[in-house]
Formats: sequence, structure tokens, C-alpha cells
Amino acid sequence: MGKKHKKKKKTQEKKLDPTCNTSNTEILIAEANPKEDLISRLPDDILCCIISLLPFKSAVKTSFLSTRWKNIWKTNLVRNGTIEDAVITISSFLIDFNGLHRSRNIWGIQFNFHKGNFLLASVSPNRNLHLDFSTAKQEFPRQFGWQLDLNCQRFYLPPPPTFIIKTLHLVSVSYHTNEAVFSLVSNFHFLESLIIAKCNGLNSLRIVASPKLVKLTVFDCPQLKSLHIRASRLNSFRYRGQLPSFSFDNELFLADAMFDFRKGPGYRSANHDFDLILCRIKSVKNLTLCRWNFERQICPSLHPDPFYFLRYYKFHKLKELWWIDYLKDEELYNSDALIYFLKFCPSLEILSVTIDPKSYQVLSTGTFFAENTRLKHLKVVKLDGFRSQEDEISLAEKLKEVFSVEPKIVATTTTTSNGNSWRSLVKVSELEEEEGSFCYKFVEEVKHINELCPKHPHMGL
Repeated sequence: MGKKHKKKKKTQEKKLDPTCNTSNTEILIAEANPKEDLISRLPDDILCCIISLLPFKSAVKTSFLSTRWKNIWKTNLVRNGTIEDAVITISSFLIDFNGLHRSRNIWGIQFNFHKGNFLLASVSPNRNLHLDFSTAKQEFPRQFGWQLDLNCQRFYLPPPPTFIIKTLHLVSVSYHTNEAVFSLVSNFHFLESLIIAKCNGLNSLRIVASPKLVKLTVFDCPQLKSLHIRASRLNSFRYRGQLPSFSFDNELFLADAMFDFRKGPGYRSANHDFDLILCRIKSVKNLTLCRWNFERQICPSLHPDPFYFLRYYKFHKLKELWWIDYLKDEELYNSDALIYFLKFCPSLEILSVTIDPKSYQVLSTGTFFAENTRLKHLKVVKLDGFRSQEDEISLAEKLKEVFSVEPKIVATTTTTSNGNSWRSLVKVSELEEEEGSFCYKFVEEVKHINELCPKHPHMGL
């Protein structure tokens, strides 16, 4: 009895000891008052310390915990001042992050600089910096030209010490913020990837990059009319928006090229603008191309002898093609341009064809000649956005004329409840063939789409 009593007393003392394990402490707090929020009763400086230990997105979400937490995160993460002050703050923030926050997933600050406009800056340990300028909506944004000089070889003095940025994502830079951004970005001489998106008012862009820059992405800048690039080691170029007048200063051989010009031309361009572009994508492995761009910009610039183009401009390394097409009202789908282009792609493995009714449309350039080039490596064909199954089957049967293999052909069906479902093309029986006009039909597929057709690298960006 004596030993049992001593053991029970020792257990009670352990429960009352505040230095014991965390689980017992939490039990005692819960037993004292299960509804009381003791953490929220802590002083502001301690709460700010707690927030500073959280990833940036989680810290922002603490504002939804209670009215007590609503403004705590702002005390620790929000700054105010001019746009020039923001540049100094971001620079200091990057240096501090390098020493204090390296282990964080993502960390950032919000800088309010003018009449409700703010800059949201976030950085991750893999040296990715995201600068998002959420400005007030302007119906007629003031236009500006932008020149980014990232070539550190031009500087005789070493750049100031700072956190080395490898990936820079610029969103919504405007006329009022572009100079401040330039002064900040001019110190990033070791960029490997640059992403520019949603910059209203940007009408011309010239980028002079160091040999470090290998990836450039420009998305959704509606006023952009001119794009000039000097980047000796660039191997990935992705563009989405209206077609600008663009040029490359260097001899490049892109492995990844996205030309999503479905919004049409942004300027009146001559046919020869795409002559040099064709040379730049001869070694491409992943390609996105619009039908109108091929018919209007590329075909007229081809050599008078079409066999000359097939001989010297075949895309021997192209593995994945995303072809963005259109379909006019009450017309059958015209696949001549696609079939013609596929003859340049002898190594193609995955073909994705998307019909976008909002895509820019042009009159067909005429009849495309036939050439006995067969696709021997094609594995999957994905059809998306077609108006009818007849158009899908008609295209599938034409495609099979240029196949030397039997690829998996799938098509989407839009549903209201579960998003998109998928159908696979199968050959019909002899009895079904007698009753219908096609040799193939689509059947519902139960497998996941990623098992049937991997998404093209440019989709979903």
C-alpha cells in the first residue's frame, strides 16, 4: 500500500510540474478552462514573435482567428511609405531573409505605398522572389517602355551584397512603379528565370540578360507591341497574349517554346518576321503553336519550294505539341493545316489539339501539299473543345493516315458536376460499321486522365 501511494503522489506532482511534457501541460490548461484562449491573451510582442515563425501565407491567415489577431500580422509584416521606400525595404528584407529565415517555406511582407496600392513580396529558400503590385484598376493605364539590363558583365564594380535571386516573378508592374522595380531588379545579375505577367500599359520591352538567364516567360500584357531579347543562353521562351513584334539578338536554339497568340496580332506585322523564329525553334522539344499564326505568319514565309522547308526545317527533336485551333460556326473542322504541320515532326510523341472558339481566326491560305512523312513515335493524341463527336472522329481518321503506329486517342466531354470526363477512340465492329459512317467511335473511359494523356507542360500556366 505504501509503494502504491508513493507512486500515485509522484504522478500527481508530475502533472503539476510546468516543465513536464507538452501533452500534460495542454491537458492541465484544457481542464482549467477549456473555452479560454490563453494564447490570444499574450502580449503583442510575443504574438508577433509567434507569427514570425510561421510561413508567410499562414501568418496572413491568422487574421481570421479572432479580432485579437486581426491586426497582429500587419504589425509584423506590413510596412508603409513611398514606392522608393519599398525598394529599400525589399532589399533589406532579402538580406535579413538570407540570415534569419532560410529554413522557412515562404516568407514575405506587404508594403503600402500609395492610395490603397500595395506591393506583396514573398521569397522562398530556393531563391525565388515574387513581387506582386496590386494597383487600383485603371481603365486607361498609362503606357511605358521598359528596358531591363541584367548583364552583370557590363559592370566594372562588383554588385552590392544582397540575397542572390534565381527566379523573379513580376506581376502588375505599371507606369508608376516600373522605375522603382528597375532599380531593384538591376542588382539581380544571377537570374536564371524571369517571369513578367499582367503588366497593363507595358508597350515595349527590351531585355539584356546575363548568360545565367535560361528561361523567360511573358504572360498577359495586353498593350505590349514590341519585345526585344538579348540572352545568349536562353533555352525556354514562353509567351501568351497578342502577337508583338519581337526579335532575338543571339543565335538561340530553344528547347521549350510557347507561342500562345490566340488573341491575334497586336500590330501589323510583315510575313518575314517569323523567318528567324523558325531557326530558333529547330531544336525545340515542347512547342505550343496557334493555327492562325502558322497559316498567316509562317506559311507565307516558307521557301517557294515546300520540299526545301521539309528538308531543312523539320523539328527532329519535337516530342510534345500543343496545337491551338478554332472552328467557325456551322462549318466542319478543317484539319489541313495541322496535318501539314505534323509532317515536320517525325519524332512527335504527344499531340494535344485544343479548339478555342475565342481564338483569332483567319481565312485559310489555301491547299496544303501532301508528303509521305509518317509519325512513328506518337503515343497519345488528346482532343479538347471540339463541338461534335463527328468532328473528333473525322480528325482522328485523318490523323491515322499519317501514323505508322496506333496511339491512344482521347477526347474530353464537359460535364456540369464533375468537370471534364474522358473518352477513348476504339475501332467499331463490322456490324456497327455497316450501320454508321465511321470506322471508329469514342467510349467513356474510367481511368484517370493522367494515365491516358499527360498534360502538356504549357497547359495550366
